[in-house]
Amino acid sequence: MTTDEKMAWPKYYNRMILQPNPKGDVGVVCCWTKKEDIEKKLDEETKERVCALGQLYSRDGLNYIIRNSFLNPNLKYFVITGLKLSDSSIFFNELLEGKIDGEDVLQKEIPREKIKQFVEWFKDHSYFVEEDELDETIKKLNEKEKNWIEKTEDFPEFEYPKVNSYPSEKMGFRLEDKKIADLWLKVVDRVMKFGHEKPTQYGDMHRELIDVVTVVSGENPDNFYLPEHLTYTREELDDYLKQVMTKEIPEGLSYTYGSRLRDHKNVNQIQSMIDKLKEEDFSRRAVGVLWNVEWDNSNPKPPCLNLVQALVSENKVYFSCYFRSNDMFGSWPQNAMAMRSVHKEIADALGKEMGKMIIVSTSAHIYERDYEKAKKVLEDYKPKLECAQDPRGSFVIELKESKIKVIHMTPDGQAIGEFFGDTAIEIMNQVYPFISDILHALDLGAELQKAEIALKQGINFKQDNPLELGDDAPKVCT
Repeated sequence: MTTDEKMAWPKYYNRMILQPNPKGDVGVVCCWTKKEDIEKKLDEETKERVCALGQLYSRDGLNYIIRNSFLNPNLKYFVITGLKLSDSSIFFNELLEGKIDGEDVLQKEIPREKIKQFVEWFKDHSYFVEEDELDETIKKLNEKEKNWIEKTEDFPEFEYPKVNSYPSEKMGFRLEDKKIADLWLKVVDRVMKFGHEKPTQYGDMHRELIDVVTVVSGENPDNFYLPEHLTYTREELDDYLKQVMTKEIPEGLSYTYGSRLRDHKNVNQIQSMIDKLKEEDFSRRAVGVLWNVEWDNSNPKPPCLNLVQALVSENKVYFSCYFRSNDMFGSWPQNAMAMRSVHKEIADALGKEMGKMIIVSTSAHIYERDYEKAKKVLEDYKPKLECAQDPRGSFVIELKESKIKVIHMTPDGQAIGEFFGDTAIEIMNQVYPFISDILHALDLGAELQKAEIALKQGINFKQDNPLELGDDAPKVCT
């Protein structure tokens, strides 16, 4: 689409780009150095040449440099400078030098002949320099150079591609909830969003995350929460629990988790764990192992559950379980309820309260045959966004003596420390080790930013309340 209509320039990231002189002919790409710091290095004469200063954090940003360039015929030069904390400037340079075509990054909505036109002009009108060379480089540029295009051109907006698997940390996901059924929704959501698809030994495909850590903090095995979104009934759960809570092996099976835990070569490992903790409740040896090296190294169907361990801390029994392989849609909820039942069995035998239970699922997967069912469950029963008490404590925020003051509180409300700073980021750099919950971090970040705004504007700040902005906002003396 070609247009001569007037529009605000730059069209893309307008509020994030500095414009010393909108009529200038030089665009300064600052990479990772703050654009405000780069602008300070330019003298007033040089600023008159600069129509835009902006960051280039990633390769994708080049799409918007190209789009904005085609909307400003007077933009004749680029000067690229600043910290290189990614390969964005290398990508820009290699594209201009013709070393790459950029097909894996450049948006399909930008016509390829227009990308070629951009490269043809700016390969001779772009300069990659150090920050201390910036001012002198701009002054040497020919002010009488012709416009780089005759007419502005606006391209169709970018259409986001369909994503099967989102980028992630690949391993070490941690999810927690009081109830296993609620936690299961979070588990299914993460595997479907971030799981890597790969083949299985059974000839089909599955999505897999590595080392998903699930924490159950409040489920009572005497009264399991069994909402309708679970894939099994109470009767089916009871049948499964028998395979874990007793040593009996149903006809047609060679072993069960219960037989391995309660009669492994004539050893009742659960009772052994209880006995060790009764003798010394600080023992680290209350372990049950289900993997039999002699049998399972060549067993086509070895146990998925390989190890359980009980530890006593602060008079509570904590329980850890390791699954080498875990079907997170079809089996995980029953596995978790069975392990929680074993957990209670041990705690009751010791006369102690249950603490949290953790399950490490090294291959946490959902089979292809269950994809649509998993999507339907998530569509009908979206995981709840709940604010829970962060076990590392909470924070009280106030303005005190021209500073942001933050008091660190324990979960039971005891003040144990304080932090001071002028900005939100200054406080964040001090408190981040004391935050374990993502929602807590998001909330705290928002509140600290509000506190910084209130401090700078000299207005009232009250935690968890909106700021009173505008001319009528009450002023405070800090």
